[in-house]
Amino acid sequence: MLRKGENAALDGGRVRVAVTAAGTPIDVSAVLLGDDRRVRSDDDLVFFNHPAQDGVRLEGAEVVIDLDGMPADVSTIALAASVDGPGTFDGVPLRADVHGGPWFEAPAMSAGETVAVVVEVYRRAGAWKVRAVGQGWASGLAGLATDFGVDVTDERPPEVDLRKRISLRKETVRVSLEKKGIGGLRARVAVVLDASGSMRRLFKEGVVAEIVERMAAIALQVDDDGALDAWIFATEFARLPPLRVAEIEAWTHDNVRMHEAVAADGSRVSLGGRNNEPQVIEDILAFYEARQGEPALVLFFSDGGVAKNAQIARLLREASNRPVFWQFIGLGHGRYGILEKLDTLDGRLIDNAGFFAVDDIANITDTELYQRIFSEFPSWLKSAKAHGLPLGSN
Repeated sequence: MLRKGENAALDGGRVRVAVTAAGTPIDVSAVLLGDDRRVRSDDDLVFFNHPAQDGVRLEGAEVVIDLDGMPADVSTIALAASVDGPGTFDGVPLRADVHGGPWFEAPAMSAGETVAVVVEVYRRAGAWKVRAVGQGWASGLAGLATDFGVDVTDERPPEVDLRKRISLRKETVRVSLEKKGIGGLRARVAVVLDASGSMRRLFKEGVVAEIVERMAAIALQVDDDGALDAWIFATEFARLPPLRVAEIEAWTHDNVRMHEAVAADGSRVSLGGRNNEPQVIEDILAFYEARQGEPALVLFFSDGGVAKNAQIARLLREASNRPVFWQFIGLGHGRYGILEKLDTLDGRLIDNAGFFAVDDIANITDTELYQRIFSEFPSWLKSAKAHGLPLGSN
């Protein structure tokens, strides 16, 4: 057993270290550092969406390090744990076990830390050692990244690649949920994309692709499998394959497009160019009706032109006794019809939908966007629970 600050020698070859936190779900990561204790590039952060780099590999809650194959400009590998979901490491035992070697249990933390380096594997005079660290950051992933040389002063730093950006957004989602009092939320998340003709500019300029990325961070935080369900619609609709963050570039290339979609079942759908919301709403309801479990949060994006008001109102009334909340988000100055009157829509068991419109979603910070997305969801959860709707583990 190591005490904080102590070290022990390691044999060469391949070292396997398990990182655990009793009773608390965590994400395990590793950071490759040079002699200046800075990353050489953003790729030196090894985590669930970038699981291997230069001889360091994640295998679940274990980090496997090939000491003999480590590049000469890497002198330290810091092994970290971050809270997966709400909460902190206050009073939580954090432990690292070197297979066939020493182990270390960090002293209890008490300052709201959500990320901690548990141990470091480091090179000294040509030999490798493990050092007990137990240092935490209340500032979360951004704090750790900054200390190790990743510039996160901008909320959406262009130099941080896609997966790391989503990780930072996941942390912003976590904070937003806690501020709304629903930090323990578990839900299935769906994004619905308007692909009618008036959306052409937003698709062409990449705005829709970024919307998908920002919504994927919500699914990564609150959905047990981290997958984002997705639909796209115009005159016709298609249920798309679920989006997993590890595949986001290919998924976006294949699915964020107008005119034609390839549905989850492999069929090709000609989408057309007009708005037809009722069809896709009906399919979403049928999809979740057949898959009982956690409640569903449907994030429905449209730039307006909503005309089938009576049909949409009927569907929302009929669905008000189901564990599905509809958050409609307008993307311009279009005609939103019934969506602008959801707060006064009568005939429902509970208020199961919200709406807000933004002039330019690309210029809204993640913090503001997530706060607005979650503005009405907590009250729906409270009402749904009071009326006995099935809410899974919530």
